[in-house]
Amino acid sequence: MLESAAPRRRSPESLIHQILEQQSSLSRPDRALLLELVQGVLRWQLRLDYVISQVSRLPLKKLHPLVLNLLRLTTYQLLFLERIPAPAAVNEAIRLAKRRHLPPALIAFLNATLRRLAEIGRGIPLPEPSADPVLALAVATSHPPWLAARWLTRLGEAGAGQRCQANNRIPPLTIRVNTTKISPSRLQRVLAQEGVDAQPCRFSPLGLTIQALKQPPMSLESYNQGLWLFQDEAAQLVTYLIQVEPGQRVLEIAAGRGGKSSQLASLLGSKGNLTVLDLSHWRLVELRRLLARMGLIEPRALVVDATRPLPIRASPGFERILIDVPCSGLGTIRRHPELRWWRSEADFPRYAARQLTMLRQAAPFLRPGGLLLYITCSTEPEENEDVVEAFLTAEPQFRLHHDPTALPEAARHLLEPSGYFRSLPERDDLDGFFAAALIRKF
Repeated sequence: MLESAAPRRRSPESLIHQILEQQSSLSRPDRALLLELVQGVLRWQLRLDYVISQVSRLPLKKLHPLVLNLLRLTTYQLLFLERIPAPAAVNEAIRLAKRRHLPPALIAFLNATLRRLAEIGRGIPLPEPSADPVLALAVATSHPPWLAARWLTRLGEAGAGQRCQANNRIPPLTIRVNTTKISPSRLQRVLAQEGVDAQPCRFSPLGLTIQALKQPPMSLESYNQGLWLFQDEAAQLVTYLIQVEPGQRVLEIAAGRGGKSSQLASLLGSKGNLTVLDLSHWRLVELRRLLARMGLIEPRALVVDATRPLPIRASPGFERILIDVPCSGLGTIRRHPELRWWRSEADFPRYAARQLTMLRQAAPFLRPGGLLLYITCSTEPEENEDVVEAFLTAEPQFRLHHDPTALPEAARHLLEPSGYFRSLPERDDLDGFFAAALIRKF
């Protein structure tokens, strides 16, 4: 589960959603442009700042926040969007500055800087790798220097470059089919009748990739009927590893808004028993709404801090436990570009300590012979194998469970010989997920 480093910070996604609700008259092209501008500036912020710094007569840290954001917004259009003429982009920035009643001196500065950027912005050279490989990678791919340095050390120059480039690609729009109501092939035909071109995913037999559509996806009748939900293909695949069977008792910890809960519920059928825990009441409300929309079993839902003793009975225990732990989310940067600016290297020890605590709190509730599935959407070892190895050292009654046949055949290469599941944006065109299935010995 992705967790914000600052609880009060609202995600760009939620802010955009709020704006679109307030501006309901916006045309579909304007809505798409708003999304591209916001996500594009977040994705390329460091590179934009570098280019701006080469022509600005003032240091960026001394600029008025609105001036800096207008410079970033317009520079993104000048550097990355071909369909917006440079004069139009510059004039719109000046119009916005005047509308926000910026002082004339700041408007004059903004105008002069933007016109200079329109003239020479695309020709400004970027830092050379031979002089400073960390700075060069950071600026060229717009990643914070600490992350560029980390990946250069661990992945090498080629690997780090591929990782950063993959993070800047627009991810596919994938959905998971609610197979309790409809088959993937039948949903594909239903979507086609709704004006949606959807093709099967490469690895997940439950997934479709939306190639094109004519209206907002959540306005589709198929969505309102609960026939599908948005979910990255890697998130669909990891849930297979827990090997849920109908009638089992299943516990999900850090359930979030219910993406994996709905997959567990569909696997359990009408005879299963699903208990879900999360720290947030509103996320559990969203979870219940999702499962109700999809026509799935009503889970027992509890607001719980899973780093503390769990307020549930240890007996008779659960056959399956899934923990989608709070993590840095660095495997999802391509979907959430703001995360690269919200995280720091100092976060990893904090996350790792919490993740290990959650694993150890859950361990007593698993029956002998049962499976515990540990999941992150991080690519970093401190949150992944390091946590699992620390847990196995502290809890010798557990061991890694390596069963490639648990995954769809097309996805079995994602399960390493070590027993760890790992998907990578640069290799697989999937979000970066890690998972480890742990079995409790008899």
